[in-house]
Parts: sequence; structure tokens; C-alpha cells
Amino acid sequence: MRKTAIRILLGLTVIAAIGGAVWYITHKSGTPAPEVEPVEMRDARITAIAPMLRLCSLEFTEDIPVKGNVGKRHLMGRATVRGSISFDLDSVASSMRGDTLVVTLPREIVEILESTDPGSYEVIDTWNDALFGSSRFTTAEENAIKEKARADFRRRLYSRGTVRRARAEAAANLRSLLAPMSGGPVTVEDPTPDPRP
Repeated sequence: MRKTAIRILLGLTVIAAIGGAVWYITHKSGTPAPEVEPVEMRDARITAIAPMLRLCSLEFTEDIPVKGNVGKRHLMGRATVRGSISFDLDSVASSMRGDTLVVTLPREIVEILESTDPGSYEVIDTWNDALFGSSRFTTAEENAIKEKARADFRRRLYSRGTVRRARAEAAANLRSLLAPMSGGPVTVEDPTPDPRP
């Protein structure tokens, strides 16, 4: 027991000595300051912007039903999804008509992701139409059912008019964003005011 304590004490002493030596070398006083090289200043120029510039018109978080079957096995549950409806400003087409800047709103980008918050996915019930059949689902089967639920929700975003409203808001936001910079009138045209999925 005593030998173990002495070994631990010696080990700690060695570690402390190494740490002190490293600190002394890196913080030693009297070391000359590094020479500063002269800096030449030039006017900045933007040559390229790589990331996609997006105008986000709408963000949402919603609980959706998750229902599906694999053969005679059925699953019912609920999931929380998060998403957004946005527009790629890199693909905005523009032209001049007289003194008016005419901008065409691009196709919307609808993103729907499953929430990762605790409790955001819940299986309410599973059953099998066969009398003694198993009602268990594999992870891959559950994921396929959840993917179908997200696709159904995407179609509902269009049928409820949510995407239509997002396009109208994006057109208004883009107009107010560009008007001060253009110095003249701005028109934002929407080629698909009532879009379909």
C-alpha cells in the first residue's frame, strides 16, 4: 500500500515538473517580440460567392400523423416535423423594362425534416390482421412509413395553400429588398402563383 502511494506521489511530481518546465519555456520573460511584417492594404473586391443565397419565406413546426402498413402489420403514431419554404436567390432571373427592374421568382424549395427533440416521435399502436401474427416493425420499415407521412404532409402544404402564401410573401419581401438598391421601380413576377407539388 505504501509503495503504491509513493509511486503515485512520484508520478504526480514528475507531471508537475514537466508542466512547470513547459510553462516556463512558453512564458519566459525577456524573449523578444516577434517582428511584425509590413501589411499592404488594397481595395476589396468580391470575385465569387459560393454558398447558395436563400430567401426564407416561411418556417414551420408541426405534429403529423404517421400511419402505414407492411402486409398485414399496421402502425399508427405521430411525429414532429420542422421545415421551411425558401427560394434560391442565385437562380433569380432579372431584366430591365424601361426603368423598371423585373425579377422572376424561382421555384420554391420545400424542406421537411423529422425533429430530433426528445419525444418528437411516438408509436401509439401496432397490430396485425392475422390472428397470431407479429406486429413488430423493423427500423427500416418504420422509416419508410415516416417518409410516406412526410410526403403526405408535403402534398398538404400545397393543397392547403401554404406554399401559395409563401410565394406571395417571398415576392413582397424580394420587392422591398430590391427597391432601395435598384433606385427605380421593381416588379416581381411569379410564374407559378398557385404551385403544385
